[in-house]
Amino acid sequence: MLDNLPPPPTLPRVLIDFDLFDAVLLDLDGTIYHEEHPLPGAVELVRRFEAQRRKYACLTNSTSSPDRIAARLQRMGIALDAHHIYTAAAATVDYVLQTFTNPRIFNLATEGIHEMLDGKVQWIEGEEDPCDAVICGVPLSVYATDERRRVAMLHVRRGARLIGICADRVYPSPRGLEFGVGALTAMIAYAANVQPVFCGKPEALFFDELCHRLDVAPGRCVLIGDNLESDIAGAKGVGMKTILTLGGVSSREDVERLPPAARPDWIIDDLTKLL
Repeated sequence: MLDNLPPPPTLPRVLIDFDLFDAVLLDLDGTIYHEEHPLPGAVELVRRFEAQRRKYACLTNSTSSPDRIAARLQRMGIALDAHHIYTAAAATVDYVLQTFTNPRIFNLATEGIHEMLDGKVQWIEGEEDPCDAVICGVPLSVYATDERRRVAMLHVRRGARLIGICADRVYPSPRGLEFGVGALTAMIAYAANVQPVFCGKPEALFFDELCHRLDVAPGRCVLIGDNLESDIAGAKGVGMKTILTLGGVSSREDVERLPPAARPDWIIDDLTKLL
């Protein structure tokens, strides 16, 4: 009897004229790939944008550099130049260099942050050295040892600005959920009684800086992502149109719980629906 049941309904292809937009923004993890595998339609959609010479960018709350993300995508068979990738770590670097003159920085983040800022900032190591800002990453980083967390907290208590690469509470790893950047940043902020600055999605400064790099107005962009909080809400907050792809973080039930103004403009099963 079960064999005679009809297949579950699927969402139809969504006819979207990308020519109506000056740029297309694509989330990476959960939209383009999952773990070490490209998701359905991802490779084909990127190839189509390249063939059409369409302006696009791929964005992620990763604490890695665009070069490292591009190398990872290459291993998955996704040919994507680093200049098409904007990470939360890259947004943090932009914020630091635009905010401070001759910045003195304590790195509680990642090797990617070190690579992108090395030679452009003065690295602080000791707890007594003058410090302008602490950059906070994931707790599992080699830069976030117990002793370095303590030193970072002391610098922030003395007036250094606390900068979180992103506000993610958790992130998925092969062993399950891990504490995210936001969790470690919140711990330091609570101990120092300060409000941190976050640079990744869904912060407006992330999307505004990316649009500045692309030389487009936010209202002339469309974003495709799988996360209602970091992707859809962040993009809508700066006036972008949005497409939610299912199968990642957020579900159709999550959408239905939102007020109409907060919902994505379109919903698709996966990227094949745009091909």
